[in-house]
Amino acid sequence: MNIDINVNELICDNFVDIVDDIVNCKVDKAVLKGGRSSTKSQVASESILMGSMVYKESAIACIKYANKIQDRLVNTFTDSINYLGVGKWWKLRKAPLEYVLLDDFGRETDVSIKFTGCDNPETLRSMRSRRGGFRYIWLEEVFNFPTEKEVNDLLQTLARGEGDKCIIYTYNPPMSSSSWLNKKYNVITDRVIKKDKNVVYSEYDFEVEPGVVETNIQVVHHSTYLDVIESGHYNWLGSIFVGEAKKAEKENPRYYEWAYLGHVVPTDASVFTNVHEWDGDVSKLNITEVNRGYDWGYGGPDTNAYVHWYYDKKNKYLYCLDEFGKPKMSVDDIAFEIKKRNKHNFPVYADSANPLLNNELSQKGVNVVPVDKGGSTGSIRAGIKWLQGMNGIFISPDLTPKTYKEFTEYEYVLDKNDEVTTKLPDKNNHFIDSTRYAYYIDILYVDN
Repeated sequence: MNIDINVNELICDNFVDIVDDIVNCKVDKAVLKGGRSSTKSQVASESILMGSMVYKESAIACIKYANKIQDRLVNTFTDSINYLGVGKWWKLRKAPLEYVLLDDFGRETDVSIKFTGCDNPETLRSMRSRRGGFRYIWLEEVFNFPTEKEVNDLLQTLARGEGDKCIIYTYNPPMSSSSWLNKKYNVITDRVIKKDKNVVYSEYDFEVEPGVVETNIQVVHHSTYLDVIESGHYNWLGSIFVGEAKKAEKENPRYYEWAYLGHVVPTDASVFTNVHEWDGDVSKLNITEVNRGYDWGYGGPDTNAYVHWYYDKKNKYLYCLDEFGKPKMSVDDIAFEIKKRNKHNFPVYADSANPLLNNELSQKGVNVVPVDKGGSTGSIRAGIKWLQGMNGIFISPDLTPKTYKEFTEYEYVLDKNDEVTTKLPDKNNHFIDSTRYAYYIDILYVDN
């Protein structure tokens, strides 16, 4: 089987490294997200086809609802086979539904790409490749899976067997920041290996079977239709699509940001609609005073959260300058991190719920000022109201990703009918709390 494919003519420039990652299983998981017509699904299918032909190993392509198999999976692979010019080596079988790799004499091999819906995950327990395990496992339109647990249960079934494997997710980000996908992949905060403008490589833990956890490498890649144009492939989109996108950009910017650029946009449930991405450049700021806040994590997954903020009172702008946060830190480690960032030992306004811990921190040389959490000064709602009253809260997703993640994902609680309530959730808000502590004196004057 002699295959000569010029990949550079078939994919956008921003996907070149991703194709290499997938084909050669250099990463354990490739998360391809973004706006409409960014070619991410085509890239996934083309990578799987090339990898299956090179390594002679099978793949499986999944989608939540079986009635979308033909449109979203089979047709995509058919198009990719035609683009790659490898039609003579692939045969579509209907029962079971799969593309089978042929040898040079047109005979079926034991390599195939299976297609399945996941309406009932229990039916997938008997899913097997023709030989060995699946080298590639693609989940298309992952946003249709309601929980991460459902996806992980599915992967534990399909990822069985020895050998290299690459799990691939493709999706347009859901609008709501409360979606598990957006919470997990909108901002990567821990164990980052390499980061570029639209690509993040990081480590993650995956339970391959009950009680057995492996450390894997993932890449999260964001793409839009603009990447297609910049790569010189305007013809792939056509003037009608581009015209509709430009019209949406002008007439409905919020929809354009979500649908075409693949950004998570604030919903009616978002607590903070005044958050703006910021590059972290302080050279244009006239910083006269910096406030510092700290929120204790009390064991388990709770994060110890420390922040630096600059408040431009004239314009009512807040700028996040620094952060650190980890669960299960010792007082010694916490003191070290604070003193490293607060070299002149300015006051650190801290959660007062545990005086013993604050005393220990003070004994380590940290200038701790406990914040009274009772009454108007410590009211969560008063603090939220004060933050909502800012004309802008500027946070860098690169320099202070954990603070950015909390502020952009914090949403009011929904009732059983998915209606927005006025109740604030008491979770995933440690950096928000530390920000409230930092400005508790200003918050004192908020009419609660």
